[in-house]
Order: sequence, then structure tokens, then C-alpha cells
Amino acid sequence: MSEQYPPAGDRPDPDGAGSRPGAQPSPDGPIEQGGQRPWFPFQDSVNQAPPGPGQPFRPSTDPGQPPRPPQGGTGWPQQWVGPSGTWPPDVGAAPPPGSGLMPMAAYQAAGPPAPAEARRGRVPWVPVVVLALLVGLGGGVGGALLVDAGKDADDRSAPSTSSPTDPQEPAPTPAAPVAGGPGLSPVIAVAAKVLPSVVSLDVEGARSDVSGSGFVYDDEGHVVTNNHVIEPAADEGDITVSLSDGREVNAEIVGRSPAYDLAVIKLDEPPGVPAVSLGSSDGVAVGQSVVAIGSPLGLNATVTSGIISATQRPVTAGGRGETSYINALQTDAAINPGNSGGPLVDLDGRVIGVNSAIATLGSAAERQRGNIGVGFSIPVDQVISTVEQILETGHAEYPIIGAQVSVENDTAGARVQDVSTDSPAQQAGLEDGDLITAINEEEVSDGVELIVKIRSFAPGETVTLEVSRGGQVESYDVVLGSQIG
Repeated sequence: MSEQYPPAGDRPDPDGAGSRPGAQPSPDGPIEQGGQRPWFPFQDSVNQAPPGPGQPFRPSTDPGQPPRPPQGGTGWPQQWVGPSGTWPPDVGAAPPPGSGLMPMAAYQAAGPPAPAEARRGRVPWVPVVVLALLVGLGGGVGGALLVDAGKDADDRSAPSTSSPTDPQEPAPTPAAPVAGGPGLSPVIAVAAKVLPSVVSLDVEGARSDVSGSGFVYDDEGHVVTNNHVIEPAADEGDITVSLSDGREVNAEIVGRSPAYDLAVIKLDEPPGVPAVSLGSSDGVAVGQSVVAIGSPLGLNATVTSGIISATQRPVTAGGRGETSYINALQTDAAINPGNSGGPLVDLDGRVIGVNSAIATLGSAAERQRGNIGVGFSIPVDQVISTVEQILETGHAEYPIIGAQVSVENDTAGARVQDVSTDSPAQQAGLEDGDLITAINEEEVSDGVELIVKIRSFAPGETVTLEVSRGGQVESYDVVLGSQIG
């Protein structure tokens, strides 16, 4: 509602007693003072008797009703009228300048009054609803609007120091947030590059059926995966490969290495999709961003991302056969059952590892088998070495020292339990009961870590073992032997 006229201190008395100094209009309704009727010009007069002498004119709030003259009269001669009422009640004096009132004849000719504007200081209801929606849809934007709105209200209440014609500087407009697009994440480009080369495997064996992942290794149709994925079909079974273009192709086992948990299969027909780009695991650093791609829980073409959490993490993995010992890359990228055999890639889309194992919680009967942010991948340098051996010979070799060691971690080192006759260990001078504490000056905490470190070398290489025997520590050079597996 607009400001009422006349102003306080110069308002006509409803009872015709003159002005009432100090009376103030209420922003929310009429004023009661001394038991007199309130002065409120916007009351409905449709069913109301015409005002008597000394009473203000009260125009109808009905937009179809024109102002009513006094009963029995034909007009309001010499009276001025407007949205705020009449001036004066029954005298022909003109109202003060700027009041917005006009002679009665002009008022009647102009038609019913326009709806009153909202009182100054009250926010119209429509903008309030929009602001609430903005707060609900975007907290950051809504918060900024609330701050700006409060600032504007303070500025409006402060005295103005410039004239209305002074140029006003436009308020700065904040940059809009990025809503999406290729630049939002480098994983978008990685996924576009690698996904066509990743496949899903369904393996049916005589005793079990499993599913896993793999990737196209070359243009000849060779696919790399984990040994424990295709192990059920090693003796008899079927392997079905689902390609990224929707085709399903049968495959045969070329060779496998339980020692490294790797296998190579070949598609029965050309893949028609590109082979992956191979990187190197030698320079992989902790904290490096990586992307895992595969078919967890049968969900084909799933992409997850994370970082390298650790390198050279000794891990044992494998299926029903020989245990695999992996000098693994640890990652927090989500890896679940079904990711096995899929690639771990860097942000250039190059394969740096093959996803193979995840950590679990609880006992064997109640362990959690989902992702807990601790997954392990076989370093790609080891993958390339093993795969190339399989492609050349149909099998892979791994290095040995020719001695059995305890895999218990109750000693500060790897305890030698049995040294094989004519083995590299015997030829180097190792004996039963020796405690191996380091290899090539790198400490080992138990037998698993020793095996993993030995398998990071190649057959025929020489390693130096530090051995504790009878309270004395000596060094022994061992030329590594080889074994197929």
C-alpha cells in the first residue's frame, strides 16, 4: 500500500474536529486513537452508506466501482480526490503539491483508481518465492542473492548523496560456475580412449562359472586378463568375450601364469577394436591419479578413478591353484569382484597395471567382499614380460632361489625351511634355518615379501641376500634359477 495522504500532523479528523497532530498511519492497517473511527481510505464502500459531513471519502476497492458521491448529490464540487481519499472533506481548498489528488470531475472521468503499490520496505511475494527456489536449487547462488539483497536494503535506507540523474556504476556480475563439459575432468578423455579396448569375460568351467574383465593387447586378437578369471576353463570349459561394440566372441587360452596371476586368450575372430596403449610402471609415484576400467559385478564398461596409494606392496592372490605373489601397485580407485583382469591406466590412457585383488574385512565366513578403497594391480612392466613369454612359448617362467621359506610374519625376516639339492641357494651356501633379512640391501620382513621381491627379477639375474646365522650376518650372491608356472 502506498503512503497515505494527508501526512501525519495534518490529517483531517474523521469527526470533523480539524487535524489530529501526531497521528501516524499504520503500515498494516488503521489506527485506533481515543475511541474514534480510524482514518483508512481503502475500505470497501459498496455496501456502506455515503460519508457524512466531515468524513473522508472512501473509494471502493472493487475495480468495477467508480467513486461514489454523497447521497442525493451529483458530484463533489471543489473537492479533490485520489487513491488516498479526499481533500478536504467539505471545503474547496486545493491539496498540497505532490499529493497525487485531482479535482473530482477529472477523477470521475479517469475511471476507477489503479491498485495501490506495496508499502515501501516490504518485499513483494513473487520475488520472495523465486529467491526461495534459488536457495533450494543452488545454495551458493541463493546465499549471494541474500547478501546482495540485504546490502541493497541498507543502501536504500541511507541518505542519498547523488541526484537522480547521476550515472550509476553497474554492479559487477559474478562469473557463472562451470556446469560441465570436456574440461571438467581428464577422466572423460581417458574413458573415451580406453573403453573401446576393454572387454568383459564370462567363463564356464566344469566346477564353477566366473566373470571378469580384460583388455585387447594387440591387433591379432590377444586379450590379457587374470589367471584366476580363466582358471575354471583351463582344463575344459568355454570363454565368451563381450566386446565394446556389443559383439560376443568365443576365445581360447593361449597360456597362463599362476605365479603372476596373468593369462592370455585369443579371440576366434578379429576384435575390430583398437589395442590399448602400454605405459610403464617403473616411474609410477604415490599420489598419481589413475583410472580403473572393467566390469565389476557384471556391470560392463564401468569407470572409476583414484590415486596410487602405495607401490611395491607385497600381495598374495590367485584361484584354486598355485598362489600368486605380486609386487603390486595399491590404489583407492574402486575395484570390486568382476574388475579382475581389467586395466589400471594413467591420465594419458596408458596401461600401468592389471587389476587383480582387493583387501577384505572380517573372517573368511563374514568378510566384506566389496570395495573398501584398497585394491591391488600387477605392475605393467611385469605384465609385459610375462605376456611376451606366453606369446612366444605358450608359458611363462619365474625366478627362484631353490629354497622353501616360511610365510609366517613372526620373525624379522624370511626363515629358510628347506634348501633344495643343487639349487641356486645351495650353490650360494645357504642352509636350513638361515634367516634372510635383506635382498640387494632392501630389508624383508617375512617370506612373502622375499618371494615377491625375488619375482620382480628375471631368471639368470644375480641377487645379494643378507643372511643371519648364529648371530652373525653375512652376504651371499645367488644366481636366480627358473621355473615354469
